[in-house]
Amino acid sequence: MRNEQPAADAVAQDCAARGITAQYNKPVTTDYITENAADFERRRRALIRHRADAQQ
Repeated sequence: MRNEQPAADAVAQDCAARGITAQYNKPVTTDYITENAADFERRRRALIRHRADAQQ
């Protein structure tokens, strides 16, 4: 598991290369990633906890 946060532009480029889009098929932009980073981290942690609880 890594602890460093990737650069928003690198994430946006990776999403574009993989055909990943935001809601309503809009492109994932650097601004979109920056605006939603805190909420993404909160959701990621919740999913990790949920998964750990399910495996017990």
